[in-house]
Amino acid sequence: MKKLLALFLVIALLLPTTVLAASDSPAIYKSTITVTAEGGRYQIGFINVEFKKDFLKSDVLPATFEVKVYAENGRGYIEFSPSTPNFFKKVHIRVDAYKGLLYDVAKGENIQVDYKKKQVLVDHFSRYCW
Repeated sequence: MKKLLALFLVIALLLPTTVLAASDSPAIYKSTITVTAEGGRYQIGFINVEFKKDFLKSDVLPATFEVKVYAENGRGYIEFSPSTPNFFKKVHIRVDAYKGLLYDVAKGENIQVDYKKKQVLVDHFSRYCW
């Protein structure tokens, strides 16, 4: 019985620590996406990115992108790497309404944000603010 009580106490003490550690981690949405000539839709956190068929030259497809969603000075950003110039067809970025935590790279901490729905059509990749 004493061993069971000791185990329960250890679990009870570790559980709040685990939750606290998880909430202190940066709230940055990251994803690696690979887009083929067929295009497609990809969800990165609360953002949907849609590629039309043959949006790039066929000799550079499939293309792989590292995507990050974060805040800077309270404004929302989506960043694509590598930067890619001159799409044949615009890429559609849809920002869903989002209220919650997002990491602010300028402040170095998670902040509370409240973003409304927004749509952006882009003809190249780099970094976009909404």
